[in-house]
Amino acid sequence: MLIQLLAVQIITFVGVVFLLRFLFTRQLKVALSRLNTLHEENLAKEEELNAELRRAKEESQAQVQQGKDEAELIIEEAGKEASRRRLNMEEQAKAQVEKIIAEGRIEAQKFKAGVIKDAQAQSVELATRLIAELLTETDKIALQYEFATGIIQEIARLPKEQFNVESLEIKVISSFPLLDRQRDELRKVLSDKIGSSVELTEQIDSKLIGGLIIEAGGMVIDGTLKNKLQRIIPHLK
Repeated sequence: MLIQLLAVQIITFVGVVFLLRFLFTRQLKVALSRLNTLHEENLAKEEELNAELRRAKEESQAQVQQGKDEAELIIEEAGKEASRRRLNMEEQAKAQVEKIIAEGRIEAQKFKAGVIKDAQAQSVELATRLIAELLTETDKIALQYEFATGIIQEIARLPKEQFNVESLEIKVISSFPLLDRQRDELRKVLSDKIGSSVELTEQIDSKLIGGLIIEAGGMVIDGTLKNKLQRIIPHLK
């Protein structure tokens, strides 16, 4: 009886062991299968993560390269802009220099013209004084009459259009009184040019030395020695 009971217990124990082993093996297989699945999922996720990392790295490298390209382009454009600005500044500086030189030349010409004009005026003044000192009273009278005759002849050759004056009173300034024939001839010539009879008002100015100044309204005819010298001296070298 004891042996039978022991045999039953052994059989039961073996059965339990086999059952446990079967259950454990099954659970182990399930666990292993789950582990394999998880491992494959992890591998897939790792591959996906690696792919994302590669894409991120490639995008980063692409952005870096794009940044380099844009930086090089900016540097190139900056260089071109600097060159354009430099050329523009050089052209402006050149234009400014040329302007300064041109203005300097103009000022030099003005200064030269002013110096020449002053020198000519001084020459006329000096020549007038020399003639006044060298000529005797008789010579001055003869010169006056010669100048008066010459200016009357010049007036006679002028066109009538130049004598568009309203006043019929003519002022005559001379260093010595006109001769009667000169006065009559001058009155006749002026009346013919103006188209009406005129009256002469004479004035003596000994500083003229020789010649006449005729004032008819706004028209002035200068036939003095000084005026002739002013026209002659600029042509003397």
